Amino acid sequence: MSGLVLGGLAARVSHAQDLYGVSALTEGAGMVRIAPGEFRMGAGDSNPDEQPVHRVRITRPFEIGKFEVTQAQWAGVLADAHPRPGITLQNSQGQEVSLEPSHFKGPALPVESVSWDDVQLFLARLNTRDPSHHYRLPTEAEWEYACGPSNQPGWTEQTSDGHTHAVGQLAPNTRGLFDMQGNVAEWVHDWYGRGYYAVSPENDPAGPEAGSYRVFRGGSWLDAEKRCHPAFRGFDFPVNRVYNVGFRVVRTVT
Repeated sequence: MSGLVLGGLAARVSHAQDLYGVSALTEGAGMVRIAPGEFRMGAGDSNPDEQPVHRVRITRPFEIGKFEVTQAQWAGVLADAHPRPGITLQNSQGQEVSLEPSHFKGPALPVESVSWDDVQLFLARLNTRDPSHHYRLPTEAEWEYACGPSNQPGWTEQTSDGHTHAVGQLAPNTRGLFDMQGNVAEWVHDWYGRGYYAVSPENDPAGPEAGSYRVFRGGSWLDAEKRCHPAFRGFDFPVNRVYNVGFRVVRTVT
C-alpha cells in the first residue's frame, strides 16, 4: 500500500510540474501554438485608448504560455545552481530581484510584484537555459489576438475573494489559454502610446519605439469585471512592482 501511495504522490508531483514547473515552458507542454491570422484590435465602446478599432495581421506563428508564469517557474529559472556569497540577482536598472517576490505565496500561483525590468532578467535566463527557442513577452497585438474576441470569465474583484488563484482553475479560452482575463494582469512588450492605435502598422505592430510606460493586459483579481476584457489596456513604469501584475511568455524557434 505504501508503494501505491508513494507512486500516486510521485505522479501528482510530476503532473503539477508538467503544469507549472520550468519544464512546462522549455519542453513545450505548457505552450500553445498560435497560427498567423488577422483580427480587429481594440474596442469601439470602451476607453479612448482602446480606439479606433483597427485591422491587425499577425504574419508569423508563435507559441504562448497556457498559463501565467508561476512562482515555481520564476524561482526555478532564476535560481543559481552554483550560488556565490554576496552575489545578488539584479535587473538592468541595478535593482535586486527576488526569487520569491510575490505578495500571495504558492508555487502554482502566478508570480506577481515583478517589474517589467525584472521580467527581462527572467527571459534572459530562460533563453540561456533553452537556446533552441527565443523567449520574450508577447506584443499587445499578439496578446489580444491570442485572447480572442469573446469575454472569458476570470478571477476579478467580484470573484477572487481578494487574492490570486492557482493557474488553470477556470475554463480556458477557445485557444486553450487560461486566465487571460483576471487573476493577474500581464506585462507585454510594448511601450504605451495613447494615440498609437491610430497610426500603428497593419502587420505585426509592436508599439511605439519609446515611451515612459510599459503596457499590461487582461485585468486582474483586483479589477472590476468590466476592466477584464480582451481590449483593456493598463500601463505603468517599467521599474514598478505591483501585486496584481505578472506575465506569460511567448516563444519562437531560433
